[in-house]
Amino acid sequence: MDFSEVLSYFLALICVMAGGLILWGNGDYIVPASGRSLRLPCSFLFWVLAVVFWAMAVVIEDDEENL
Repeated sequence: MDFSEVLSYFLALICVMAGGLILWGNGDYIVPASGRSLRLPCSFLFWVLAVVFWAMAVVIEDDEENL
């Protein structure tokens, strides 16, 4: 396992946990101008980042096997 692969898996895990904490946490993230909550968009953003980091780790792993 390469360092960048481990780092990508670690960042994916952190993003999944951050998205979960934002979505199911106690704090409300309200935009003052509109009064709308940012919980769902922010958690979705972190989950998309988690998918990107996971995909990067899988590509790095596949590249090592093909050498």
